[in-house]
Amino acid sequence: MNRFNIKNTKHKLVLFCLVCIPIFNGYSQSDSLKLIYEDVKQTDVLRFKALKEYYKINVHSLPDSVLVSLDYHYKLADEKNETRQMFNALNSKAHTYMLKGRLDKSIGLYSQAEALAIQLDNPYLQSIIMGNTGNIFVKQKKYEKAIQNYSTSLKFFQDQDQNQENEGIQSSLLLRLGNVYSLIGNYNLALEYYQKTLLIDSKKEVEDLFTAIINMNIGLSNFEQAFYQQAISSFEKALKILHIKNDKFFIAGCYTSLAKIYRQLDQLDLAYEYAAKSLETSSDLNIESEIVQSLLIIAQIASETNIDEAAKKGEVILARLTSDSDNDIQKETYALLYKCYKTQKKMALSLKMHELYTIYNDSIQLKKNNFAVAREAVKSYFELKLSESIRKSENEKATLKITQLKRTFAIAITSALLIFCVIFYFRSKTKRDKAIQAAMLNEIMRLKNSSKQAATNANTFELIREKIEHSINKELNETDWKVLNVLLVDPVITNKEIAEKVFMSVDGIGSSLRRMYAYFDIKESKYKKVSLLREAIKLSNS
Repeated sequence: MNRFNIKNTKHKLVLFCLVCIPIFNGYSQSDSLKLIYEDVKQTDVLRFKALKEYYKINVHSLPDSVLVSLDYHYKLADEKNETRQMFNALNSKAHTYMLKGRLDKSIGLYSQAEALAIQLDNPYLQSIIMGNTGNIFVKQKKYEKAIQNYSTSLKFFQDQDQNQENEGIQSSLLLRLGNVYSLIGNYNLALEYYQKTLLIDSKKEVEDLFTAIINMNIGLSNFEQAFYQQAISSFEKALKILHIKNDKFFIAGCYTSLAKIYRQLDQLDLAYEYAAKSLETSSDLNIESEIVQSLLIIAQIASETNIDEAAKKGEVILARLTSDSDNDIQKETYALLYKCYKTQKKMALSLKMHELYTIYNDSIQLKKNNFAVAREAVKSYFELKLSESIRKSENEKATLKITQLKRTFAIAITSALLIFCVIFYFRSKTKRDKAIQAAMLNEIMRLKNSSKQAATNANTFELIREKIEHSINKELNETDWKVLNVLLVDPVITNKEIAEKVFMSVDGIGSSLRRMYAYFDIKESKYKKVSLLREAIKLSNS
């Protein structure tokens, strides 16, 4: 049975997570398995076993064929009134659709599988589905929901009697939690979880597909931190295992990752070689997202030497984009075509691509800002839960289980409310501050316009030094007077910009302003320079 599988694009590389280990013995085995599960003379046990093995062998190399076999699996289970086998078929089918990027279809199938798990009153199966739907949340960038699912599922399996299967599921969940930290930019913490996963995995006698995936994620985190050689080493380790297993799905992702790394290193020949391999493998699997990603890398490489060829390739990619396409891919496609059209002097098309690039770039930046706000809350949430789980002894688990779940949900709700309140407060404060500043600037303009010396044009208004000095009963030195006149032109100018205009140090400007704040009795506020200018204009008008 499939257990917790995930593939999610983030930034420029790929996050991978899998526990299901396909067994590859060649197409002849697939054909013989098909003969077995379609043979009505065979026992039901043997036919279901053959269907399970067929799925394991082909899910990452022949996903479309697997979907046909899973339809057969579900129909057979329904005919035989085997609810557990119906669950297995739905769960595996949901995972296969997720690999193909069909998230809505996958979610619906997971919901059907969950209903059967509830019908069977089987907490084990319910926890399996909870972990799997966490994968969907990751793909949808709903990271806090993903952590809640992973953590709750992890807690269940930690509470069970420990065996090889349970340890495998726990290592998978730890890997996925590391992936979430990587997705929100905490790569050091992600690497810690990957190492914990690798430690559990090292207990096995042989390296398998899961070992390859751990190395791929370690490679990703190293790449994001610009540790390129370490990243290459990790992906090459993974590829050795993947080629033995002939797992084309993850081989394609590995090729894509290496293409991106070598492009960063400006080794374009190697980057192109791996991108072409990824395109060929992804095309065999008919995985549109990976095909587009590979085409994009090839087009980006072409743009270094042949703009016309890159533009043609970019237009091919543009035609394949849909509303469901990854935002990063869309942003990079528009950036590529903007560069090409600008070089080709196609200004209208260039402008259109730049506008689209800006839209998607702003959207991505907004999400990154949201990650920054949520990062510490997410970290505290999961670290608290994991540390409590580890600290409990076997004897405490039964009595504290309900209490721990309540605490978990309370933390999640509180964290969500806190994040909402913080965002709402700062947005409101920013709007309020802008309104106050605008009002003060409008008042300054009104004072200028109401002055006799600037009756027709506020831009002709000049400060009157004698009136100001008489009113404050202080003489302004030349520096103070220059600063005031710079503020007259731009009331919101920075100290550094004032220093450049009057040829003084920033410290000297700060000292001058503090002195005048005292002369003019300017109260503490965020807009002291605007207030200072307003008072100077009032005194000049008096």
